[in-house]
Amino acid sequence: MARPALAATRAIAVLNFLAAHPTEEFTLSDLAARLDINVASAHGLLGVLTDAGYVVRHPRLRTYALGPSVVALGSAALERHAAIDHARDEARRLSEELDLEVAVTALAGDEIVFLARAGEHRARGIAVHVGQRVPLVPPLGAVFVAWLDADAWLARSADPVAMAAVLEGVRVRGYSVALEADARRGLGSVLDHLADVPGDASLRGSIAELVGDLGRADYPVDSLDAGRTYDVSMVAAPVFGPSGEALLALTLLGFEPALPAERIAACGERVRDAGLVVTKRSNGRVPAAA
Repeated sequence: MARPALAATRAIAVLNFLAAHPTEEFTLSDLAARLDINVASAHGLLGVLTDAGYVVRHPRLRTYALGPSVVALGSAALERHAAIDHARDEARRLSEELDLEVAVTALAGDEIVFLARAGEHRARGIAVHVGQRVPLVPPLGAVFVAWLDADAWLARSADPVAMAAVLEGVRVRGYSVALEADARRGLGSVLDHLADVPGDASLRGSIAELVGDLGRADYPVDSLDAGRTYDVSMVAAPVFGPSGEALLALTLLGFEPALPAERIAACGERVRDAGLVVTKRSNGRVPAAA
């Protein structure tokens, strides 16, 4: 594996952080502290990004925010990845129809990144925002890895056999279901802090611990029993790319407690169908096993 270039890694960290806080501005010392970068290095890095228009500096307050060049990158990326625009349209439709919050996510290396959201945040939902990232660690990301070689993902699980059954359930149904749990609520709290202090190793350790707790708390389910009720955290379905990979995910959030299995299945089938619509409109391909 190639050794990562430190300057490039830091530039990405700066842009990711500002993308997660699009309405805010930060001083040089703020960014250096939050991203754990030496002040002198951060100054040079921000100078380069400012000159290129990816960051703008307030002349009086001396604060930094995202610059207009990022818009050009985003527009070019949307032309390249038409599925994202279609997914955002479907997310808005789903939110209005089901009265739920809907998120659009994608894989970014070993993380899941939130690309778009629709609907108002609900008290029972996870407080997600565009630009936020979470680790691709079991049980998170089942809807992405169900149609991949999942060995590496399963190896990070506290119970690989149970997680393998979950993935089979996702493939059969075409959507994943995650249950409410105290660990999930804790994860939401830690994610809020991580967005503010992304370089904090202790918080990342807390996330790893909480994700492990989720995997031991029947967080994802491989089947729903008719006649039972469930406290649901999220229901997600894939959008497939041209090679049959799960390119994006549409995720329903903010469910009321004690939902009947039949209602959950209806939501799952609706979001699954929405994912298939986006797949077709963006010239994706549903894998044979889906």
